[in-house]
Amino acid sequence: AWTEVPEEFRRLVMEHVTGTEVDESYWDGDDQSAFLCRGTLDGEAVAWIGECAAIVDGPYILTAREAETYRALGERLWRRLGGPHVLYGTTGLVLDPFDGAGVLATTQMITLAARLRGFLEAGEPRSYLLAGPPGTGKSMAIRWMIRELGLTSVRIDLAVLARLHGAGSVQLATSLETLLRLLRPQAMILDDLDRIAITAPLLAFLELAQRTCKVVIGSANSVEKMMGAALRPGRFDEIVKVDRLDPVVLRRLLVDDLDLIERLASLPAAYVVEFVKRRRVLGRAQALEELDELIKRASRIAGAPDTDQD
Repeated sequence: AWTEVPEEFRRLVMEHVTGTEVDESYWDGDDQSAFLCRGTLDGEAVAWIGECAAIVDGPYILTAREAETYRALGERLWRRLGGPHVLYGTTGLVLDPFDGAGVLATTQMITLAARLRGFLEAGEPRSYLLAGPPGTGKSMAIRWMIRELGLTSVRIDLAVLARLHGAGSVQLATSLETLLRLLRPQAMILDDLDRIAITAPLLAFLELAQRTCKVVIGSANSVEKMMGAALRPGRFDEIVKVDRLDPVVLRRLLVDDLDLIERLASLPAAYVVEFVKRRRVLGRAQALEELDELIKRASRIAGAPDTDQD
C-alpha cells in the first residue's frame, strides 16, 4: 500500500529523490501519455504519476515505510536548515529567527523552566498551554524556555495552516503529523491554538506529539473556545495563565520612569516595551503624550475576538 505525501511537503520530497526511472510496464511509449515513475530517497521507495514534464498525481511513499522515509528526509532537512530551532509558517520551513539574548525573563518564565527541567530529568514528557491576552509575550516566553533547556524545536504557525487547509480540516492534522514525523523535534511549539477547530484528528495529533516529543507547548489568547477534551492531561498537562509582566521585570524596564509603574502595570508586555522604545528615542515628554493611545489600543485588541498577536 502507498500513502500520498501531503501537498505542502511534495516539493521537499521530490527535491531529494534520486535514481528516477519510468516503469515502462505502465507506459504506452507515447510522449503525451501518463506514466508511472519511481525513485528512492535514501533507499526508500517513492513513486508518482507523470505526464510530459509534470507530476499529475503523488508523490507516494510506501505506507509500511512511512516513518523511515520521513525520518530520512528529516535528517537531511535538519542539516540543510543548519540550526536547532525551526519555524513552519508562510515561507515553509525556515530557521526560527528568535534571539533570546536581550530577553528579560520574568519570574514566571524562570519558575516554569525550572519546573519543566525537573520533569525532563525524570524522563517524563510534558505538555503546557500558555493562555493570555494578545501582547503578553507568550510566544517569546515559550521560545526563551526551549532555548534555556537546550532543546531542538519546531514552531508551527497554526494560523498559516488554517488558512491553507481550513481551520477544521482533516488535512490540517495530517500536515501536523507529517511535520512531526519529518523532524521529530525534542519540543513542538503550537502558536495560536485557539484559532483552529479542535477536531478528533487534532486531539489524536496532540497525543502523538506528547509520545514523540519531550515537550509540547501551545499558546492561545483564550481557552474558552477550545474543546474541553483538548485541555485534559495527556494533551495539555498544565495550563499556565500569562496576563502581565511581573513587578521585578516591570521595574527593570521602567528604571527611569518608576513613577509610571502603577499606570503601566496592567498592560501586556508588548505595550510596555513599546513605551520604553518611544521614551528612549523620542524622549519622555513625547512618549507620555502618546501613552494614552497605547493604553487604548491594548484595551481594544484585548477585546477583539480574532487576533494574530501572541
